[in-house]
Amino acid sequence: MKKIIMLFVASLYTLQLHADINAEYQEAIESYKKKEFSKSYTLFSKLYLSKLSDAKLNFYLGRSAYEVGEYEVALAAFERVAILDSGNLRNQLEMARTYFMLGMYADAQNSFESVLANPNIPQNVRTNIELYLAKVTKVQEKSFTYVSLDLDWLYDSNVNYGSLDSEYNINAGGSSLKVSSEKREDSAVTVGAALNNIYDFGDKGGFALKNSLDIYAKTYFKEHDYDVGYVAYVPELLYKDIKSRYSIGAVIDRLYLGSKSYMQSVGVVPKLEYLHTTTLRSICKVKLQQKFFLEDRVADLDANHYELSYELQNILSPRSYVHGGLRAIDEQKLTGKRVDVDYREYRFFVSYAKQFNRIYGASLFGELRERGYSDFDPLFSSKREDIGTEIVGKFNAELIPQLNFTSTLHYSRVESNQARYSYEKYTLSLGLRKTF
Repeated sequence: MKKIIMLFVASLYTLQLHADINAEYQEAIESYKKKEFSKSYTLFSKLYLSKLSDAKLNFYLGRSAYEVGEYEVALAAFERVAILDSGNLRNQLEMARTYFMLGMYADAQNSFESVLANPNIPQNVRTNIELYLAKVTKVQEKSFTYVSLDLDWLYDSNVNYGSLDSEYNINAGGSSLKVSSEKREDSAVTVGAALNNIYDFGDKGGFALKNSLDIYAKTYFKEHDYDVGYVAYVPELLYKDIKSRYSIGAVIDRLYLGSKSYMQSVGVVPKLEYLHTTTLRSICKVKLQQKFFLEDRVADLDANHYELSYELQNILSPRSYVHGGLRAIDEQKLTGKRVDVDYREYRFFVSYAKQFNRIYGASLFGELRERGYSDFDPLFSSKREDIGTEIVGKFNAELIPQLNFTSTLHYSRVESNQARYSYEKYTLSLGLRKTF
């Protein structure tokens, strides 16, 4: 009987101990979320020995230690997370930042570049990493340059955006015309290159200069009239403080269609990014652009293009995030009487990305858009209105460090009140991405 009582008392003590630990754990998490890092660091420091195999607790301990300046403790915690959860991208990023604060610049650079090579990280996080790498390389008195190369095979079910219907009605009388060209399918090879250079002016003021050059070429095996070439140069001035990042960039680009220069544009893009919490941020962007078409037969497509967008990004876990937003677009022709230029468009989009482990990751993107043209079209006796849908699924796998296999399935469909402009297409691409 005495042994039974002792066992019962021991069990009650164990239950109470676990209850106390869980209560302290929740208190520590709440303190962390409130950015009371000194308190959360004290609590997590007491708890981690009882939960050494808890990757989440060790991550919170590392973050709290980093914020109070205990960088060696932070690094040890992040190293434990790396053992428990090797695919944790956020942990890799925090470990790189900690290396930097400890003056371990070579380790910091390797860790930052490892995260940067992952195709699934958001663009704003990519820019933050570039800023850190600029600080790392500034110690060596040089700016940071990052290059990515893509090589893909692509299948396109509707190269020429052929109409859904073989004929379409015109005017109110019900007359009809046959579509001049049925949709055509083909395969292509695409090559892309992105070069990003960023120079950090130093801690004072938080300014940095980023220069980006993007080159893209798509060559079909048969339908060479639809081959595409694209070149864009974007210089951007950035300013970053604790909770915000401001930038203003210029956009200069040129589009080639078939063997001819088709269109060029110039524009300016101011952008504000605000961090509400450690995981939630807003992104506001304005785009002011002029488009110039380079062939005489389409010169009256020249237009002013305006965009206003608001995006919200939430880091769901150290491996995943969701990103959504609204975008309003207005385009107005500079000259001419074409009825297919002036329009207003509204887009709603959302994307989700997840890194399953160190090697495999995937993302899903969906967009719904509505476009209404301003001018009356006498051929169709109406103003054109389009409803578009896009769904994009991507999968990537790391083959070796800084070399990824990528695959993308892209479906798009447009329903128009002027049936000539209704189409449906999907593309499938398989390829490789190399980063340097």
